[in-house]
Amino acid sequence: MKPEHWESIIAKHLDGVATIDEVADLSAAIEADESVRLLYLRMARVHAALAPSPTGAGRVVSLAEEQPFWRTGWMKAAALFVVGFAVFTMLWSGGDSLAVIKDVNGAVRWTRIDGKTRYFDSAGASVSAGTIESMTPDSSATLTFADGSTVIASGPFNLMISKDKGKLLSLRKGVLFASVVPQAPSQPMRLNTTTAELTVLGTRFELIANQAQTKLSVNEGRVGLQRVSDDTSVEVQAGYQTEALFTTEAPLQVTAIPNPARTWTADLEHDVDHGRWVPVESLLRIELGLDIEAGLVQEKNAREVYAERLSNVPDGSGAIFAEPVRNQRETLYFSSLSAKRNALRPILLSAEARFRIQGKVGLPSEIVIGVTAANPERLTPGRFSVERQVEGDFDIEVPVHELHTATQRAVGFELLSWFCFTTQREATLAITGVELIGN
Repeated sequence: MKPEHWESIIAKHLDGVATIDEVADLSAAIEADESVRLLYLRMARVHAALAPSPTGAGRVVSLAEEQPFWRTGWMKAAALFVVGFAVFTMLWSGGDSLAVIKDVNGAVRWTRIDGKTRYFDSAGASVSAGTIESMTPDSSATLTFADGSTVIASGPFNLMISKDKGKLLSLRKGVLFASVVPQAPSQPMRLNTTTAELTVLGTRFELIANQAQTKLSVNEGRVGLQRVSDDTSVEVQAGYQTEALFTTEAPLQVTAIPNPARTWTADLEHDVDHGRWVPVESLLRIELGLDIEAGLVQEKNAREVYAERLSNVPDGSGAIFAEPVRNQRETLYFSSLSAKRNALRPILLSAEARFRIQGKVGLPSEIVIGVTAANPERLTPGRFSVERQVEGDFDIEVPVHELHTATQRAVGFELLSWFCFTTQREATLAITGVELIGN
């Protein structure tokens, strides 16, 4: 597109009146085109100079009083990452090492600001400013900084790192565990998500983020959190948690971290991290169409048959169909569910517990069933799995003590996510239910 086009979009964005689609297009252009990045930086500087905040803090002022929240809130959240990427571009120091990859599970890719990429499948590499992201939903990466601070990102995740008077991180999505040594008050660690900005001086905490929410749990020390949508701030101390939503309808509250649960029933529609959710209404229509073609149901009776079948399934039923992901070696057909994003309590994997998995495959297949989980100290996240042979409609149970890595089992760990995959495209793997059954 011509520069005149981007000038118009950037101007609308800075004034808080760009549409969601325009912001998405602008974000993609900034990531892909250096000229657009430079244009954005130039116009942002001018905008900041002409429209200082009432508090004198130098923040760009949007037309908040004149715009409905759903628009201004989205603009502010989107701006955090649009500006963040531009800032990373300015701060990139040509490849200076910021952290070392201490551990890797699964497939992880690092992309420098200049676009050069590298895949990691082992520890030891140094990384400079750029983006670290999971290539498969079961991946994780552990980063260690020069001062001994450690950050663990678990997939699906997208984490940008840089420095500017201290460590600067932006978590677009994923689960992040951080153990941060005491930082100088003038150089705190700053961590941004789409909905919140965090300031860290020295602590251990857990962060879960996506476009709509940020959940913070503090294990040691304290963390300051500011909600992007309305600038409301709280300080979260050890043993407490808070959640910053995209909307301001709910107050920003700090509550005690609850005791862990030992059971979990997945909400397939809302917990899905990877895979294609299809509600039961659509599945029944497809099934009914096939039955009509086969002569099993007369078309004149279709409405009655559909209503009867729908009445026999629970509300919210459906299936997650596995979708492809590519690691360095092969294509996997993957479904994954977050056990953290919507859970009210941490979920502990006990020795007596077992997973019940319901689903369907189009032909006899070998599937891998697994979890990502972390120990209570958040120091050793793991990917635990087991293989099973399934065919047709299946309903199987997998004891937690059978889920393992090469060196340990999942017992005693906290559940982060559940996943299932196959290498067989023709299997058409669909998951219709996942449940953790306790004692």
